[in-house]
Amino acid sequence: MLGSITRACAQKGYDLLVSFQQASNDWHADFEDSNKADGLILLGYGDYVDFEEKLIQLSEQGTHFVRWGAEVQELPIVSIGCDNFRGGQEITEHVIKQGRKHFAFLGSASSHAPEFYDRYKGHCQALKDHGLVVNSKMQFNALYTEEAGYKAACELINSGEKFDAICAACDLIAIGAMRALKEHNITIPDQVAVVGFDDIAIAGFTFPPLTTVKQDTQLAGELLVNTLLSSISGHDISTTLIEPSVIVRKSCGS
Repeated sequence: MLGSITRACAQKGYDLLVSFQQASNDWHADFEDSNKADGLILLGYGDYVDFEEKLIQLSEQGTHFVRWGAEVQELPIVSIGCDNFRGGQEITEHVIKQGRKHFAFLGSASSHAPEFYDRYKGHCQALKDHGLVVNSKMQFNALYTEEAGYKAACELINSGEKFDAICAACDLIAIGAMRALKEHNITIPDQVAVVGFDDIAIAGFTFPPLTTVKQDTQLAGELLVNTLLSSISGHDISTTLIEPSVIVRKSCGS
């Protein structure tokens, strides 16, 4: 993502300043008021609830900014993001078509991680559309890491609930879940299909290779830069969701 943003900035004649703002309470003053930057692109800020107030402050101050993330319908915040609902729906539908009927979802289903939450809602919609039961007991919290996926999968296995498919909110969670399944002698995909989301570089090198949802990060970088520059130029800007695509590998059977 950062590489595509850098290229898009260079093509438009802009320099890119990369900053990790964890301690600061006033991003507007740090960048626009100090003339360090004409605008902000926000990536990977963690727990959305913790940063929502800061985003509102930026908007009220008239800061030129755009964020990579889920759509925020109730606030005047412009986002460029993947259509996470559709991605969660499409990959679940793909696994259903492989004959799987008992699904677990590993990942947060709350406003703290809105991208994961949208993926979960898409997952649930696919189950409903195909006449399968949505069981809240089959959603296990996990955030971002292999270790979180491993722990969530162990919790699932120890729950005694019947399952033949795991939809993970991201690839790292899926990779952790695959390790837990192997340690419990549960074969992938014969006994349990596993799918992820993001199509990170290692996804094609797991064993078996991981079926996942690809986000077009090159297009995302271009849209982030172009949308921000439009805002700086005084034009109205709006949220854009990028269409995802399912990348089929061996972890779900086909």
